[in-house]
Amino acid sequence: MDLDNPAHLRILATRIRDRARAVAAAASTPAGHLQSRLGNETSNLAELLDDLTYAVTWQLDETARHPHQHTPELRRGTAAAARAAIPVGLALAGLGQAVAQLAALHTLDAYEPTDEQQAAVQHTRQYLEKTLLAASAQLDVAAEGMSHDADQVDDRPRRPPRPSEIAAHATATTLPQVPLTPSGPNPTR
Repeated sequence: MDLDNPAHLRILATRIRDRARAVAAAASTPAGHLQSRLGNETSNLAELLDDLTYAVTWQLDETARHPHQHTPELRRGTAAAARAAIPVGLALAGLGQAVAQLAALHTLDAYEPTDEQQAAVQHTRQYLEKTLLAASAQLDVAAEGMSHDADQVDDRPRRPPRPSEIAAHATATTLPQVPLTPSGPNPTR
């Protein structure tokens, strides 16, 4: 991946945007078909995060070996890929949470159909949809940022970022706290 090439960054933004649309579409998939779709999207996002991680770490290794070849454009492109990794990773974490919610729906299916069981299914399904839409929104953020960065890669910055600004961005977004879901009893039908 040529991180100093705006066209390659735009292609990456398109890949991220495509994943955002696919994850959003998964939110309306019937529960019986969601598991395979969720599995596919988790794999796709993991691959995307792996590509971003590899591109950034490879470039950092190259910079250490050949510092004179690290141009300002390459530095900005590397920073853009690193910034995109944050929301992509958060979206992947969201899909992990969606897997847990899908498993909860499977567990609830084993209970006798009562008003309480139906309410729990409806509540869990709503949160599953919200989780997938939130993951899609994270990917939209990553795609928008990458598109913006692609437009800026060839521009001379007005001023270089201060060290505190770089650190603030890298540490601003953290994974949300996810409550553990008890497995509950083993109901029988």
